[in-house]
Amino acid sequence: MITRAMSRKTRVGIFLGLVSVIAGIALFQLSGPRLNPPEIQLAPPAKVQSGTRTSLESIPLIDLQGRSQTLGSWKQPVLVVNFWAPWCAPCRREVPDLIALQQEYGDRIQILGLALDSVENIESFVDEYQMNYPSFLANQHIAMYSAVFENKSGTLPFTAIIGRDRKIKFTHTGIISLKILRQQVSKIL
Repeated sequence: MITRAMSRKTRVGIFLGLVSVIAGIALFQLSGPRLNPPEIQLAPPAKVQSGTRTSLESIPLIDLQGRSQTLGSWKQPVLVVNFWAPWCAPCRREVPDLIALQQEYGDRIQILGLALDSVENIESFVDEYQMNYPSFLANQHIAMYSAVFENKSGTLPFTAIIGRDRKIKFTHTGIISLKILRQQVSKIL
């Protein structure tokens, strides 16, 4: 009887231990940071009323020094607008390709980053990666940017490519490769 009772207690203890470990792993997965998420979900984009046409040229951009510009300030034939954040692992992986694209195409294109984070964190990231294109603060305008640049899923990273006529020619949700960037930019140029 004592052996059977200990055996039962041991089995119950092992069972409860396994349940605890499984529950702990599940809780960590649900609440902890994901190391390599394919994309990061932002707030849903704002709805743009039908019939309302916002000119991309008039879209406000706030640089890291707090100065206001518009998208119309950039005269290159192709603009590549990239939504990113320093804490976004997929964004970190695609930045070297964006740097390479800007270097390769020179003044025929302009990459513009729309960054979500504090000025300090963005500046630190820009310095660390030696980014060769400007980034702008997107925090206050993210819903508008998502709507205007057609980021319907509201995710990071996200890229929109704009042509000479200042209309969106291509959008991409998630990490974009240098190969796809080259293909799309070449079509537009």
